[in-house]
Amino acid sequence: MHNALENDDPVRASAARPAGDGASVSPELRTLVRDCLDDLDELVGRYVPEVSRFDYYEATVPPEELRETARSCFELLLRLIGGLPVPEDLRGVPERLGRRRARQGVPLERLLQAVRMDFRVLWTAFLERTRPEDLPQLTRGAVRVWEAVEFHTVHVHAAYLDQVAVLAREQERERTALLGRLLFSDGRDQQLVAQAATLLQVNAQSDFVVAVAPPESQEELRRAVTTRLTGHSPHLQQHNGMLVLVARLPQEADAPPPAWLAGVACAVGPVARGLARVPDTVRVAEAIAMTMDGGAAAGPVTLVDAWMPVAAARLGPIAGMLADSVLSGLDRLSPHERGRLLDTVVAYCKSGTVAAVTRDLYCHRNTVLNRLSRFTELTGLQATRPTDAATILFALQCSRSRGG
Repeated sequence: MHNALENDDPVRASAARPAGDGASVSPELRTLVRDCLDDLDELVGRYVPEVSRFDYYEATVPPEELRETARSCFELLLRLIGGLPVPEDLRGVPERLGRRRARQGVPLERLLQAVRMDFRVLWTAFLERTRPEDLPQLTRGAVRVWEAVEFHTVHVHAAYLDQVAVLAREQERERTALLGRLLFSDGRDQQLVAQAATLLQVNAQSDFVVAVAPPESQEELRRAVTTRLTGHSPHLQQHNGMLVLVARLPQEADAPPPAWLAGVACAVGPVARGLARVPDTVRVAEAIAMTMDGGAAAGPVTLVDAWMPVAAARLGPIAGMLADSVLSGLDRLSPHERGRLLDTVVAYCKSGTVAAVTRDLYCHRNTVLNRLSRFTELTGLQATRPTDAATILFALQCSRSRGG
């Protein structure tokens, strides 16, 4: 890690020597600097009461810490202004200050306001110690004073941002680890659920959307989350080789808004009523995703859409037996005739009317009726009967699932 006053960033490097070398310091300014170094307690006494009243400072920064930090900062600034040697310990003051305030949760704008107040305190102290006839000389040194304060501010700012990034990475790792534990659980550990809710910054009793994207559509899901789900506490997590999204559902919504996942080929589980239900919902969504045919899906696939392939996959060898029991009567047909018969039966099962089938398949009504009758003769099932239609469609799904 670079020292707070030595780095390779060109923006920061522009402030690496805030006020030139000691030779450019006027004797009058150097005298003022030494006088103020002898009166550091006075500078601190002016600074601390004002800053301690800032929002967040009063509640998060202990008064003694604020005094010690102010003392170190003023000594550093005075040495820079006066071109005096800067001890190694003082060189690390800006970095320590920026990182410390980030960890304490002080907003950046408040921190920079407090740091830039150093200029006002120092300039007031210089004016009080300057005779009227020496004011022009002091004014010529104002640039040096401001450059020192700005140099200090730049490095405090940079250290703050670095620490914020570190904290964000740590929090994300903690969130990922904890949610991973939750997803592998049965959701019954109330302490684990409460911890996950805290880290995700959600109410554990809220309703949640769960979506799972297979590898080929994970980038689409990431883009959708970034652009469409702001404000709904979305969390993305790799799990079992897939990308899982958990997001809080808007109040009084029974399903995710269509715009959230439009155009994203992903599996969407039923709404999880409470964070404890998320693990089970993730498993359902993963089961749906396993049945998705590569990038064939044009958008989200729900359990209602995919229950047949999911159920067929869960039946294991029973699925093949069911397919044989229903469809074996068609084995005596040629592939062409079998295909025509099945196309007609499937079209009828989906539409429920002969008229729709004749329109979709471009054939005569009597042809449709003859094919349906022939199917019944060979299998014993009637596509016109709802229960038989469900059996036929599911048997066909089982056949496809085993590659038949």
